Amino acid sequence: MRSFKLRNFRSGAALRLVKPSPVADACGENSAFIEALYSEYHSALGHYVARMLPGGREEAETILQETYIKLLRLQDLQPLRENPRAYLYTVATNLVRDSLRRQLRRRADQHESFDEQDHASSQVSPQGSAEWQQSLQQLKQSLLRLKPVTRKVFLLSRFEEMTYPEVAAALSISTRSVERHMSTALKHLQQELNELL
Repeated sequence: MRSFKLRNFRSGAALRLVKPSPVADACGENSAFIEALYSEYHSALGHYVARMLPGGREEAETILQETYIKLLRLQDLQPLRENPRAYLYTVATNLVRDSLRRQLRRRADQHESFDEQDHASSQVSPQGSAEWQQSLQQLKQSLLRLKPVTRKVFLLSRFEEMTYPEVAAALSISTRSVERHMSTALKHLQQELNELL
């Protein structure tokens, strides 16, 4: 696996350019702590973020930069110190969601409003509806072929919109296990859907 490198954040140099909260960083300890987190987690967190974004690596780098900047500006690092990995992933996940919402809003603003004729032409035919039902049934069958834990992880993440740390807590497994189960589920579904097409 290639190392995920942040532009402008190599070896934490750019972290020093962000001014941390003066209240929170009287002795510079917090900056050092966050730089240590950066060194330990930036590669894995980068891969995690890149998998969630359609824009790939460049967009992921931007999200990662925003994540570490948010951490530097925290007034109270106690929640971060208690469970740094979960906190990092939660902040990054929230930033990804915000980014995706902004993209959806931009796309919606760019589309013209449709009139009745456009709407009528977009109605699903009975054949299209039957095909949709068949595809949905095949998806359900594909999900049933997954191991129960993998299926549960997938359903909680994708249909309940839980973050990986939330899924991990709900199932009493590690976040890394959640990532592995999601990877397995997505590969399985992709392979099965490719066979259908």
